[in-house]
Amino acid sequence: MSARRLRDLKRNTELLILVELLKNPSVRMKDLGDRLGITVQAVSQYLAAMRKEGLVRLHGEALRPTKRGMQIAQEHFTLIKDYVDSILRSTSVIDRCVAIAGAAVEKGQRVGLAMEDGMLMAYPGRRSPSVGTAMESAPEGDDVLVGQLEGIVDLELGKLLLVEVPSAADGGSKKARLSLVKDKIDEASPGILVAGDLAGAALLSKATEESFTIHAPIESAMSALSKGVDVVFCGGRDSVDDMLEAVEALKRQTGYEIQWRSLKS
Repeated sequence: MSARRLRDLKRNTELLILVELLKNPSVRMKDLGDRLGITVQAVSQYLAAMRKEGLVRLHGEALRPTKRGMQIAQEHFTLIKDYVDSILRSTSVIDRCVAIAGAAVEKGQRVGLAMEDGMLMAYPGRRSPSVGTAMESAPEGDDVLVGQLEGIVDLELGKLLLVEVPSAADGGSKKARLSLVKDKIDEASPGILVAGDLAGAALLSKATEESFTIHAPIESAMSALSKGVDVVFCGGRDSVDDMLEAVEALKRQTGYEIQWRSLKS
């Protein structure tokens, strides 16, 4: 929808005219045309359509934006800004990064980059879709700054298992099918367990002896998934829905799709 707004020349021009009128109600049509790169005739036609739609009104001899016009402009440009911001985030250019040395690295040595268990690794001399140059020497296992990056890290997103806890009205974690949850967690063999809320934390405490995180659960789960780490996310209906929304948002913004399945405990 925001892409369509960006390409809607007529609406964008109308609202740019409205902004110019807000800044200078007595501006002449010729000046408006010069600022927007359109003819005086075109300005006149736009203004006529805007008056008919109720975006501007005549105040004395000057046209003024209406409250409705300003509300529409604010919503329109806010949505465009959000869309452009998402494009800038997804196309940002990174020319250096920090990785873990998979073997001893010498400064100036070319390294291949790969994601392993959620960590970016740098291996000297390795052929990889993404390569760079070590900006410093580092022993195996140490962090190393890598610059002159080329290519894209070959990354497979993690898989997500959503475990929905029964609602409080239905008994919460006390009514969960504990043996089934245990089996499914073992089967998923996740790299990280995440509790979306207190009910999720209670169920994970009963279902596994592994540690889990409950702080910033959505962000923690998405960070792990984006690095190729499998995740089990456990919580009530609202928390599970929030997690799914984050997964869908990633798909809308970047095209990357996380494989997920759900379990009602």
